[in-house]
Amino acid sequence: MTEALALDRVKASLDAFGPVTQPRSNRVQVVTVAEKARDAIGASFGPLACDRLIQMSVADLGEVFELTYHLTGPHRVIVSIRVNLPRGDPVVPSVHDLLPPAGIYERQIHDLFGIVFSGHPNLRRIILNEDWPEKEFPMRKDWKPGKDTFYGGVREEVPGCPR
Repeated sequence: MTEALALDRVKASLDAFGPVTQPRSNRVQVVTVAEKARDAIGASFGPLACDRLIQMSVADLGEVFELTYHLTGPHRVIVSIRVNLPRGDPVVPSVHDLLPPAGIYERQIHDLFGIVFSGHPNLRRIILNEDWPEKEFPMRKDWKPGKDTFYGGVREEVPGCPR
């Protein structure tokens, strides 16, 4: 069994990036800014042994998007690195090269929320149709489908099918 990850060890590694808290015994989180997110993730590798990305998640909080990277390692403690991104310009550096699985998450998040991961080599569509309208992100709370906007599927009228 691997030694548990102590809060003081996490603080020693991540305190420079923002406040570190421990909401539960097996969870630790740091809240940082977009410019420091990549460095915070890098700092969690060595001394904290966080070598696996469990998931990336986004919450639309209205004026900001809360982007969270959930990391773990052999200690099985979940280290969450949280970033609040402004709705008007949601940009954060990509971590696809540090954590290869992040590349897929970044594409999904970009597709559905419009968050830009600067430095990502290929933010093309992965979930929505290729012909989905640009600048329309269906997971945003303020998104409403346009009445005359085509979102994919059958374009022409089909006899007997209601509209």
